[in-house]
Amino acid sequence: MKKNEITLSAFHSKYTLGASLVAIFILFPISIVFIKAADVKYTVNQTQLIIAILSLVFGFLIVVMKSTVQKISFIKSEDQFYLKDEKGNEVHLPDNTTYNIYNYNSRKAFMLRVTTRAGTKYFLSPDMNVKSDIEEFFTKFSKKPNRKDFYIKAYPYLICCAYVIISIVLVLFI
Repeated sequence: MKKNEITLSAFHSKYTLGASLVAIFILFPISIVFIKAADVKYTVNQTQLIIAILSLVFGFLIVVMKSTVQKISFIKSEDQFYLKDEKGNEVHLPDNTTYNIYNYNSRKAFMLRVTTRAGTKYFLSPDMNVKSDIEEFFTKFSKKPNRKDFYIKAYPYLICCAYVIISIVLVLFI
């Protein structure tokens, strides 16, 4: 890593969001209905079937996330700051850029939100080693909360609640 350039590995937000919604709201209910329809009699076989099918459902999510990892570079050139993706697209970060970093109570991943006049970009990164470098890079910009931050913080909790509710409803009522 150069002093004026930081490269961050980040999951592609659009695909990660889509894959999590498909896994929780489509694949997971289908798998529960399949497990109930299979009507396996022995407890050991039921447990093995449940583990196998749920591993496939959440394996789908992991495969999508891992296959869409992209490299994002944050570049400082004199007084100019840029964000550059793998395709070579550069986005100038003006002085009124705001950002925020979320930990999600995790030691394994963090989310970076960068807001400019052009729009808001989210970067979910499993690379905790560069988090301090990212914070140092963005010291020139203001770190202030945004209305969108609430949705980003709430999303994992909403997915967990949906997972629990779908599990209970499908197991008890179907």
